[in-house]
Amino acid sequence: MKAVYNFHNDFKRSQIEISSDVLPYRLLCEYLVPYKKDKLPENVIFSVAAGKKNYDLIRLFQSGEFFFSPKFIDVFSQFIDMSDKCYPIKIEGIEEQYYVIYNLDHYPFLNKDKAMFDKEPPFYCGKEITTPLFGINDTRCFVVTEELKNALLKNKISNIEFTESFLCTKQEYKDWRKSR
Repeated sequence: MKAVYNFHNDFKRSQIEISSDVLPYRLLCEYLVPYKKDKLPENVIFSVAAGKKNYDLIRLFQSGEFFFSPKFIDVFSQFIDMSDKCYPIKIEGIEEQYYVIYNLDHYPFLNKDKAMFDKEPPFYCGKEITTPLFGINDTRCFVVTEELKNALLKNKISNIEFTESFLCTKQEYKDWRKSR
């Protein structure tokens, strides 16, 4: 069993949140899943829906999917080739560039129902981590290894918080449940 970390938006005061009039948010959300292979259509342009501050992590208005600053992508690039893992988006009214992350490796969620209600920490199924950044099946979770988490903290990435979770085999999860 190995500790890994989900990262979340820290909801900093006055953070920028964006939306688009081109696609309804339900369709946008389908494109913004970390392990999906398809990019947003090129005609999608975002605008600021709320907030004024550019943090390293911003979100989709009233939905919560993430967009990443160049600084964030630079830290990820120290650990993984991001050339086929991210692409820029257009946001009217701000100068800073933001990116969507997609096409990540992904792992199954072993205990989604229990973890959602804080009955257990999240457990993901995987014998070996082959990448320091990955997604979780049927979620919009981004997960990083401890080494990548520490690099994000060292580089003072803003508007981010971490939750510990675990990567293990199905048998290790069963053994953990028995030992409780």
